Amino acid sequence: MTLAVREPTIPESLLSRWDARWKLAALLLACVAFSVITHPAITSVAFGLGLLGIGLGKLNLSDVGGRLFFVLLGIIPVLVVFPFTNDNGFSLAVSMTLRALAIASVGLILLRTAPLAQTLAAAHHLYLPGVLVQIALLAYRYTFLFFAEARRVRIALRTRAFRPATNLRTYQTTGQAIGTLLLRGGDRAEQVAIAMRTRGFTGRFHTTQRFQTTFGDVVGFVVVILVIVTLLFGEWWL
Repeated sequence: MTLAVREPTIPESLLSRWDARWKLAALLLACVAFSVITHPAITSVAFGLGLLGIGLGKLNLSDVGGRLFFVLLGIIPVLVVFPFTNDNGFSLAVSMTLRALAIASVGLILLRTAPLAQTLAAAHHLYLPGVLVQIALLAYRYTFLFFAEARRVRIALRTRAFRPATNLRTYQTTGQAIGTLLLRGGDRAEQVAIAMRTRGFTGRFHTTQRFQTTFGDVVGFVVVILVIVTLLFGEWWL
């Protein structure tokens, strides 16, 4: 069966070789720092640093550009309303836009420079509860299966000459298709639960991922911390 959604390819880069634990800690701290800065000049620097990280990670520019564009679409109401509701509205709107794009850039770096399973395993090593890691991994994995099942149902409907329209038959058929997806999802979840229990699953999160800290990992973390401190100092100074 061909999946309708595929896992992204992780490009070989300096950031992909960075230990996932140190990278996760550093980038999460960067997101927190980016969320509290407000000066337009500092937020511009933060966004520039996000773009620099995207370049170091060798991420696909078309994919990154598309996702940042959707972030920008979500901020359009702010850009429209703020200039008319605050004395310093234009500056605030620019600052919020750059800040959101900077945080989104860091998020893309975190998600696109290592497999999600590796990042979540690193989060567990940083004391994220195992149950949350398992829920995230299962939700991520079965998103692919859900889209695959939805694709199969859509093809089945089209081969039976179904064409969506604004009428009662379309609404009934769509409701039945959604119900079918939910029933299949429930059955699959039950089968997976039985399979996990028969293999000795006790609720604890286990991973075969092995992490090993190198000098370069620590240096990268320290560099990010120094950048964060510099941005916060610049925010205070300005």
